[in-house]
Amino acid sequence: MNAMPPQTRHSPLARQLADQVFSRSAGAPLVGGNAIRLLFDSKENFPAWLDSIRNARHSILMEMYLVGSDSFGRELCQALAERARAGVRVVLVYDWLGSWVAQCRGVFAELAAAGGQVVRYNPPSTGNLLGLFGRDHRKLIVVDSEVAYISGLCASARWEGANGTEPWRDTGLALRGPLVGEAINAIADTLLHCGHPLREETLEELHRRVPESAGNVAARLIATTPATAHMMRLDLLVAGFARHTLWLTDAYFVGTSLYMMALKEAARDGVDVRLLVPRASDIPWIAALSRTLYRPLLEAGVRVFEWNGPMIHAKTAMADRRWARIGSTNLNISSWLANRELDVAIEDEGIAAQMADRFLADLDNATEIVLGARRIPVLTHPRPVTPGSRRTPSAAAAATAAARQAARIGDVMGAAVRGTRAVEGGEAGAFMTIGAILLGLALAILAFPKLLAYPLAIVLLFSGGAILLRAVTLRLDGLAERKKQHPARRPDTTDRTDTH
Repeated sequence: MNAMPPQTRHSPLARQLADQVFSRSAGAPLVGGNAIRLLFDSKENFPAWLDSIRNARHSILMEMYLVGSDSFGRELCQALAERARAGVRVVLVYDWLGSWVAQCRGVFAELAAAGGQVVRYNPPSTGNLLGLFGRDHRKLIVVDSEVAYISGLCASARWEGANGTEPWRDTGLALRGPLVGEAINAIADTLLHCGHPLREETLEELHRRVPESAGNVAARLIATTPATAHMMRLDLLVAGFARHTLWLTDAYFVGTSLYMMALKEAARDGVDVRLLVPRASDIPWIAALSRTLYRPLLEAGVRVFEWNGPMIHAKTAMADRRWARIGSTNLNISSWLANRELDVAIEDEGIAAQMADRFLADLDNATEIVLGARRIPVLTHPRPVTPGSRRTPSAAAAATAAARQAARIGDVMGAAVRGTRAVEGGEAGAFMTIGAILLGLALAILAFPKLLAYPLAIVLLFSGGAILLRAVTLRLDGLAERKKQHPARRPDTTDRTDTH
């Protein structure tokens, strides 16, 4: 399977170069011989997870940002503990911040007592305060080196619906084949980072069980670590290479200026760019930030939709019905640069077609955000252009003015029957929310200066102490190293003749 961008009419050299660019940007090679099954929502993901875990014979490796202290989180940990008691090697890496409630309530105690290895990722440390911003946001389960589950879902009943609300919308996959070996390497790297490396013979045994082939799907496994930006580079490349369609679903969209520019340029170039985000988010302030970014996207021709359900948590992309991405990475700076993330980039027309069909089905439960009457709306279906060309003003613009005017009238009338909403309302509300929060904080600090003074003093105290401790450690290490390189010589006790 060739890299996503080139079509079959392109030369083998072009395909080779494109594959090289993608491999270097993603930090991951294209691996063939895999089988991938898409899993939608908790009703398909959770039963598959539990079934594989309960039938595990050799090993279970799990790396999970959030393990809930609720019914499903406990059920999953109990299943892991049962397998550990049966002699199966069980390793669980959980994020300290994401799973702090579960650890406080002893959800992992049974697994640890049963002989499972339970590892915390990035707990608070005086020597690395800024490191708290980097989290292990991955959602990965590898069973018997045969199947790897990779998704946007966490191990929590929240995805099943709670308090009478509908289940959350999310996407995952079951992966079989040689790419499972890369998933094993990903969690092994996290364990090494946490100071609990797998023994070499254990890692070799895990890899021996990975099947050489399980299907005909080619894919990359992108294991992002802090500051590598592998997924960000790949997302930018896909936005640049897309020729016809680029459909994105994201739970916490706060695109950087560079990525926003890539989306806008693709839309101006005639690519059908669509973005589906939640209307009701579990983190409202991120939803407010997202809404402040709608207008420039809409003005460039990007279509924006808000999910009408309680929450859409999926992190997926589909380009040209030939390429798809599924995993844990959100389109924001935290996922791209600070977190450990895990995604599968699939280069297969069958999988991409399934993702496209699901995206269109999701739009049936979404509201399109449109430019209001005070702004010039873009065409719902951009006119065909030659990929790579720019839409620059020309004499032809005058000839199509009437058609564009008709399209604008049609858009306004169509809004009455379609599920659309003008951007002004949500945009104004978002800016009002952010402005009110900042103003409230400013007034609170003016009225009660200690509100800022105490936290700032604590942060500076810990930071200064940590830096001084680091300096002392480096100085002592340097002295010890110099002593090793230049050991003290014994004084020469032999008689010497005075030459003076």
